[in-house]
This record gives sequence, structure tokens and C-alpha cells, in this order.
Amino acid sequence: MSGRMKWAGSVSAFAVGLGVGAAIGVLFAPASGDDTRDYLLASANDGLDRVAAAGEKLTQRARQGADEAKGRVRQAKKAGEDAFREAKNSSS
Repeated sequence: MSGRMKWAGSVSAFAVGLGVGAAIGVLFAPASGDDTRDYLLASANDGLDRVAAAGEKLTQRARQGADEAKGRVRQAKKAGEDAFREAKNSSS
């Protein structure tokens, strides 16, 4: 057998295998292409919604932390001012 005949036979076998694989894939696919695309799109949207919700939650927690820190700073400032006044009045 010549090299050309072997190559042609290999290509033919590959083409037949490709066709059989595609046919089996279509027969045993769990859903149609449209259904699969819809499922993937819905899954992606759900994932984005979860990420957005998590981002909102983190933003809210960060705001709460900032508000708490501001309150502590105000308290520390007031305590410092009170201590300064008391020290100033006791030294006079």
C-alpha cells in the first residue's frame, strides 16, 4: 500500500469517527442547544446576582464599621477635651 492510500484511509477513518461521535453526542445530549444556552445564561445571571448581593453586604458592613469608628473617635475626642479642661482647671 502506498503512503497516499494510508493517508486517505486515516483521513476517512477520522471523518467517520467524527461523524459517529457527533451523532452519538446529538442522540445522548441532555438538552437541546437552546435549552443548554438558556440554562447557562440563567446560571450566569444567578452567579452575578449572588456576587452583587455579597458586594452589597460587604458595603453595608464597611459602612457600619466606618460609622462605629467615627463614634469611637468622637468619644475619644470628647474624653480628651474633658481631661484637658479638668487638668487646666485643677492647675489654676
